[in-house]
Amino acid sequence: MGQAGGLFGVCSGIRVQGGFPMKLSIRYLLIFFAAAIAGVYLHEVGHAAVGWVNGIAVVPTPAKEYVLQSQLAWNKEIWIKLGGVLGTTLAVLAAGLYFWRKPCLDREAILAGALLPLGLYTLRFLLVGRGHDATEWQAAQTALGLPPAGHAIDVFFFCLLVAGFLVWGIRLHPRPSSLLRIVILGIAGIVLLVVLQVGNNAVFDRMFPVVKVVNVPAGLDPR
Repeated sequence: MGQAGGLFGVCSGIRVQGGFPMKLSIRYLLIFFAAAIAGVYLHEVGHAAVGWVNGIAVVPTPAKEYVLQSQLAWNKEIWIKLGGVLGTTLAVLAAGLYFWRKPCLDREAILAGALLPLGLYTLRFLLVGRGHDATEWQAAQTALGLPPAGHAIDVFFFCLLVAGFLVWGIRLHPRPSSLLRIVILGIAGIVLLVVLQVGNNAVFDRMFPVVKVVNVPAGLDPR
């Protein structure tokens, strides 16, 4: 585990030296998975909240937002998509501040869970060329007055991911062996999010209408 003065305290009061007991491992993983799922849901709530402000009925489910109308104008769509970016950003900033104030195992798990979607976006960007499928980032960039074909949000989330790791490193001075734990968490977390997305779509896609976005500008790249 990461060390702080030879001891790394768990916020519940347990303290660990060097080892990582099985009971504590289960607790850590559960917190990590819960934080990751909560982070994804806050992304969807961000979408929905902007829709609500604009008088559009939107339902946030654990891994997808659903607009309750058959058509949606592009000039409305862009703001709903920007809401997801804001939701994710706020979730990461809150987790980072929470960890910074009192670094411990529980809070490290929360920070790692909050950073997981950023890691997945960055990985997808490196492999596919877009951090998010369809045209979500391009819509959000349009709302910000940025070129939709650019990668401003991909770069922003990568920088936010790096900042999260810097917060973790500065506050804990982790051993090199801690990086292995992060890699294992990342792999497990990606599997979790893929299962969450597939399961969410299987359950909710049949319950809500398919929305047609109209007046979409030409030249977008839905990868």
